[in-house]
Amino acid sequence: MKSLKYIIVLGIVTGVTFSSCEDWLDENPKYSVDNTVIFDSEETAKQALNACYGYLTTQDCFGQGVYEMSVGSSGLSWSQTNGSEPDRYASLNATTAGDAVLWAWRGLYKAIQECNTFIVNMNKGSLSEDLKENYTAQASFIRGLCYYYLSMMWGDVPLRIEPSAHDAISEPKSSFIDVVGQIFIDWKYAYDNLPENGEHVDGYIDKLGVAAYLAKLNWMLSCNPDLADRKADYLEDAKFWCDLVYGKYSLQSRYSDLFVNHVQNSPESIFQLNFTTSSDYSWNRLNWIFAADNASPGTAYQRIRSTKAFHDLFRGTYPGDPRYDATFLTRWYDVKNGSSYHLISDSVYTYPYKTYKTKSTSRVADAVAYIPYDQMDDPTNPTVEELTVLQEQFYTENTTTGEKNVVNLVGQFATSVGDHAGWPLWKKQIDFNCQAQQSNNNIILYRYADFLLLMADVYNELDETDRAANLVNEVLRRARTSVSPEASQPVDFPSGLSKDQMRKKIFYERLFELAAEPEMYFDIRRGGTETLKMALEIVNRHDITYEHCEGEAQHNNPDQRFRDRYFGEDATFYGKVSDESFLKKNLHLPIPHSELSANDGLSAADQNFGY
Repeated sequence: MKSLKYIIVLGIVTGVTFSSCEDWLDENPKYSVDNTVIFDSEETAKQALNACYGYLTTQDCFGQGVYEMSVGSSGLSWSQTNGSEPDRYASLNATTAGDAVLWAWRGLYKAIQECNTFIVNMNKGSLSEDLKENYTAQASFIRGLCYYYLSMMWGDVPLRIEPSAHDAISEPKSSFIDVVGQIFIDWKYAYDNLPENGEHVDGYIDKLGVAAYLAKLNWMLSCNPDLADRKADYLEDAKFWCDLVYGKYSLQSRYSDLFVNHVQNSPESIFQLNFTTSSDYSWNRLNWIFAADNASPGTAYQRIRSTKAFHDLFRGTYPGDPRYDATFLTRWYDVKNGSSYHLISDSVYTYPYKTYKTKSTSRVADAVAYIPYDQMDDPTNPTVEELTVLQEQFYTENTTTGEKNVVNLVGQFATSVGDHAGWPLWKKQIDFNCQAQQSNNNIILYRYADFLLLMADVYNELDETDRAANLVNEVLRRARTSVSPEASQPVDFPSGLSKDQMRKKIFYERLFELAAEPEMYFDIRRGGTETLKMALEIVNRHDITYEHCEGEAQHNNPDQRFRDRYFGEDATFYGKVSDESFLKKNLHLPIPHSELSANDGLSAADQNFGY
């Protein structure tokens, strides 16, 4: 069966487009009995099921909103400090009035609404029981997936499992644990009713994929400090599902192939969303968010970038790691220039590089200065003092006088950055074939490397630390063998680590492997304020960031639109990791203002960030 490229339609086979079950019903009154859609053919039911999947691909949902908030609000992303919405959420100060917060919330609930309608009406039709169970199971999985993201990103949220004619039906918040209970109901139903030996098709969920999600959900709950009294039960359940799934998928041989244009048939993909190049309805705006305007043919805004601190942690921990070039974009061909990529002057460079010309002539740049990590005492944390000394190896020589002028790396990266060049791009969702704002890159929401790392964490917590190391090493081995000849980094985890050492190393390893992927926000927060603090301390320990932050530590940054964020003791504009209330507030996103206004079941107190 060919991979289905979902679009937001119900008439995908006939070519007639509909945006929802309600629109389709208006166009097909013969299917209406007391406002019920009667699915009298497999083709009709399949079209409606495709719409449920299709809503996951909308720009409100994973086509922009959910993905943008997950990566942008993670704490390890940067956006210019100009007072815009990306500035606020990158500063861990997302507000109820933010558009992206609204889009993500609205997109997930819209998909839930479509699934609610489909589930009820599917079971009223005359189709076979096997087909009803299969299709209802898939819709139940989608609904559970939406509540999974809602609960992990917002905490307590309204629980809507009945069809409604309105998006903003009045409903009070349900507790996090009640929402999780519904996810278990939906996913266990999906697992019990999907075919035992169903064909795995990109874009559709199957029985094994649901099992992998059940492993992940139990693992996430076992990490939650508020559920510590049930940790042992969650770990045992996670182990059950992990053991069932382990070995049934395999890792993509080349790490970078997970993020190529329109990835298909990857052995690593557990569940992915597909976008088509042949429809005006199914494309995403992730290139617009992550790419620079001249990095692809399309229009882009470089709305979210990596922090320098996380970049250096990755680069310094694993020099030569093949995953680095798939994660960060620090040099690219200027597509609007039209010249050779091999000329330095025709390329764009960003942190940790700076172009310059070796001779003081009218020629354009012909050389590249860089942070010499191998000369740093701690390559994960280059210091301003070291840069000041080492930058002298990069200089421009006056052709007449012989005078040498040092390239000012310190000024470029630590004190007075006046543009975006001080921060590397997140590369994974840049679409180098993008047109306008329309990207057609497929998105893998869950992949086997993620599963192996969470399984390692489960086994570590169950005191099988060497088994945990072996599972992590499968992921590290794939990274090394992604290139030929095999890279020397990342090195395997050693045996003999303590449980605490292993837990900490897995936390950072997940950041390296899964950086800028769809679960970044709540993966960082899975252990509550403790793991959020660990992530933010990556930023705080970075000497260049400290030099270029704000308050007493800021030295010389005249352009306030372009500064780093700092969450340490000197922080004035942003919160401090020593402040438990700041950390607690940022475990969840705020409920959008429009929901608070339209939903009579919510009160003013619900404007708090989920606690």
